[in-house]
Amino acid sequence: MNLSRLFIPLTIFISVMLVGAGCNVLNSDDNGPKEVAVTMQVQTSSVAKFKAINLDSLTEIKLLVEELELESVNDDSADFEVEDLIVNLPLDGSRVELTSHQIPAGLYDEFEMEIENDDDGTQVDDPDFRDGDDEYSLVIKGIYNGEEFMFRSDADFEIEMDLNPPLEISSSTNSAAVAINIDPAGWFTDNQGNPLDPTNPANKEIIENNIENSFEAEGEEEEDNDDDDDDDDD
Repeated sequence: MNLSRLFIPLTIFISVMLVGAGCNVLNSDDNGPKEVAVTMQVQTSSVAKFKAINLDSLTEIKLLVEELELESVNDDSADFEVEDLIVNLPLDGSRVELTSHQIPAGLYDEFEMEIENDDDGTQVDDPDFRDGDDEYSLVIKGIYNGEEFMFRSDADFEIEMDLNPPLEISSSTNSAAVAINIDPAGWFTDNQGNPLDPTNPANKEIIENNIENSFEAEGEEEEDNDDDDDDDDD
């Protein structure tokens, strides 16, 4: 028997099996979930606009975040693990990371955030979010007409933000983030640009609507360029 005739097909078969196994391993790793961070920051350009509405400054912005969620173009969703998360936003424009989570590969075109008062009986570790039996979802402190004020809302905010372009998480994604930007410039003005006194209860609902409409989100992606680097080295 000519063993060389058996050896060649056997070698081809083993090579095909190894390549196939290698591809499966690579595909399972590359197409697996990727770490996605959620960040938030205040637009500092708004500060210059405050003087025109008798608002001297904002000194603190705090939110009670209950849920963060990415929606894909296929209507699938990916949840971030947050609950009773107090976000104290830096007023110098610094970006703060709220959380990060492993998100499945896909194309995501919408981000949802829920800011809710703590009505489930859990005690949050910040007295500003509670006053007797009243519980609040956000707290804003500042100086209006030379006097300190604290605006607190007990409303539940369900904020939906489109990601345009969508955030793509794929095998080439090295890192990704959803960046939430907040512009407080219009919080304390009506639709005609007139000042709204944050200490006047009659302005509460308009201010809450202004706050809800001041959130925007964008997806940020960084691709893995290792393959390109390898090609260049060759």
